[in-house]
Amino acid sequence: MMEAEARRQRQHAAKGRPRKVERLIAEVWKKRQVSITELRSGSRRGKMPEVRAEVTRKLVQDYGVTIGEVARQGGVSRSAISKILGRSYSS
Repeated sequence: MMEAEARRQRQHAAKGRPRKVERLIAEVWKKRQVSITELRSGSRRGKMPEVRAEVTRKLVQDYGVTIGEVARQGGVSRSAISKILGRSYSS
């Protein structure tokens, strides 16, 4: 019951979501010292997979952003985002 209520609240919070998404991405790339262009390029070099996974988990779990939107913001496919989430749920 509580999970359904939490999901409903995330869905209703969609109005301010684009700004929150941009803010979260900027916060993470600044903290991790990664350029936003590099994050959105789909690069798999260095710490990019780890940074992208962090952003993905936060956007999907905390903000309720769709996998498709996360993929667009992250410069990767929806399949890549699904794999990131699958790995995070199995660990």
